[in-house]
Amino acid sequence: MPDTRVFPLQRAIFQPDALAEPARILAAGGLVAFPTETVYGLGANADMGPSVMRLLEVTGSPSDRRLTLHLGHAYELERWVRDPAPVVRRLTRRFWPGPLTIVLRCSDGEIRGFRIPADEVARELIKLAAVPIVATSVNVAEAPPINDAPTIVKHFGGRIDAVVDGGPARHARQSTVVEIDAGCRVAREGVIPRQEVEEACRRRILFVCTGNTCRSPMAEALLRRALALRFGVAEDRLEEKGFVVESAGAGATAGAPMSDDAVRVLEEMGCRVRERRSRPLTQEMVRESDHVFAMTRSHLARVIEMAPEAAGRSRRLDPSRDIEDPVGAGVEAYRAAAKQIRKAIEGVVKTL
Repeated sequence: MPDTRVFPLQRAIFQPDALAEPARILAAGGLVAFPTETVYGLGANADMGPSVMRLLEVTGSPSDRRLTLHLGHAYELERWVRDPAPVVRRLTRRFWPGPLTIVLRCSDGEIRGFRIPADEVARELIKLAAVPIVATSVNVAEAPPINDAPTIVKHFGGRIDAVVDGGPARHARQSTVVEIDAGCRVAREGVIPRQEVEEACRRRILFVCTGNTCRSPMAEALLRRALALRFGVAEDRLEEKGFVVESAGAGATAGAPMSDDAVRVLEEMGCRVRERRSRPLTQEMVRESDHVFAMTRSHLARVIEMAPEAAGRSRRLDPSRDIEDPVGAGVEAYRAAAKQIRKAIEGVVKTL
């Protein structure tokens, strides 16, 4: 095999065109080492079986080793996973580009890892190659990853085709790995602390009404109380149990307080009423929620209009009838609405 080609880069004056040749080598089936913000990666064209097998052989990896697909854009994930789960959307929005590898089952039934590096050089190389790139850290199996180009040349020179020398890897530590299946598990703690990933993995429950000043915040408070009782914890510790409960309004303006009658009725029911302000419903809220409960059919229609992919996890809170708006109808109307909400929530809690 010819000597390994080295492509030195000066980051201060880096231009993507400088990566044209290593990108061509990568797309043609060559093995190319490149910098990421964690450690150096060794990449191969995922569509070329012999290239992938050679990558495994060079690194001394077993043939069934799971390799991570490195993406240039978040939307590319949908080539592999149709309608990613809300938890995946939350993780990608918060941590990509960045040092988080997400492992999940793809639409073809296979389990794969995915990552978008934060390192600009890595992303531009992947984009220019314009083929799916699988990569592993540059090391022989069980040995520590290598974090600089000269050491890669020393140990792998003549066995790989090219090295993009972008200087030492910034973190010199591997990415954090989270596995998404029935739940969400941090399989390896790396650059991103375990706690931050687990926070993003918490199940999000969203209630939707019109103005977000009475029905949906009452539902939010009643579910928080029901979950706290179920787990035997204070309401401010629900997140430790893996739940985030929120509400929003399909026609809300931001910043309005909860109505006085709603507060009064909740206090009568033994709820802890937190200081809160109304907020408008957004597409991102719907997409990132694991469960969406609407007060009426029209609210449900609005939710699905905003995010059609959420139809399977959205429904009316009370499946049998709408929860009517009590605004302007007096405190007894609020009591009736709260009673209907509480009964519906008793059913919801059993499913969570």
